[in-house]
Amino acid sequence: MQGSAGQETVRPADRFARGVKQHFLWLLVGCYGLAALWPGPGLAMRGWRWSPATVGETPITLPLLLLTLMLFSAAVLTDVRQIRTVLLHPTVLAVTLLAVWLGPAVLLVVAGWVVPWAVDGQATAGLLVGLALIAAMPVANSSVGWTHHANGNLAIGLTLVVLSISLCPWVTPWLLQLLGSSLSPRDQAYCQALINEFSGVFFIVWVLLPTAAGFATRFVVSERRVEAMKNPITLLSAVALLLLNYLNSALALPKIHHIAPRLLVTTVVLAIALSVVGLVIGWTLARVLRLTDETRSALLFGLSMKHTGLALILAGAVLADQPLAILIIVLATLMQHFLAGLVGWWLLPAPGVGGAE
Repeated sequence: MQGSAGQETVRPADRFARGVKQHFLWLLVGCYGLAALWPGPGLAMRGWRWSPATVGETPITLPLLLLTLMLFSAAVLTDVRQIRTVLLHPTVLAVTLLAVWLGPAVLLVVAGWVVPWAVDGQATAGLLVGLALIAAMPVANSSVGWTHHANGNLAIGLTLVVLSISLCPWVTPWLLQLLGSSLSPRDQAYCQALINEFSGVFFIVWVLLPTAAGFATRFVVSERRVEAMKNPITLLSAVALLLLNYLNSALALPKIHHIAPRLLVTTVVLAIALSVVGLVIGWTLARVLRLTDETRSALLFGLSMKHTGLALILAGAVLADQPLAILIIVLATLMQHFLAGLVGWWLLPAPGVGGAE
């Protein structure tokens, strides 16, 4: 739309969407504060059921619908044509995809040894399971938004998201089983419950189908129309992520005062370490493989940001009685956006831009 002076006029809806993206981190913090102080509505909404019937042996709930919206929105906004250029460099792609899961897996193994010693034998039920769940997740959709903001290589950023989500039905159950074997028998039981919940039918119905529908919609709808709807779609996805974090935080944050201080500090440190490990690996790979600055930026965001939206869905279904498991996922969500903001500021000094999972 053009103004009278020939300059582009920004629609109020687009301006609002950009504002939400720019201040996403603080809105996320606000959701956590609301969940801690006023969890009632969140707990009530978590209990909503639209039908006694199930889809993929899983009841239809608000968190699942929010996940579907986020995945559909991300797929609609993904330009698959950019992925073709990355496929010309299979070695870089294979090494990077391996790093998506290897770094967090190593962190979990180390934490399995250190955490029981650090908290002097205090109850840690759910903490390492929550960490294992995050480690097994694919790359977050929001990493692409941060990559775009830092003028990074969008092609490799998009490829990491699409391929890691596509590989997730096989990698996630296998990795949860492998990582669970290094935990206590009690935590192994939780890992097995997560594997059972993460069935092939669940993934097809609630992850692959909405993703495929988003790609199909982009193919059918004109490029111009998709571009015109980019800000509203991004806004919907961001709101869905904020609401999903509120719903799940309502389970964990009101119980935070019952957690021993040393255990709480340990949880925060592990949440930060998840992103730091990804940043270190991304930087190292870029140096060793002599990648461009643009590709380095994509690796920094792609390897440090996990799909915590999907992790929250599984944790809410299986680990609702383990507040530490949900708490570390909530904190990981916050910390990966916070660190992404710092990295984005370092790479390109400008206001931070967050995104939806």
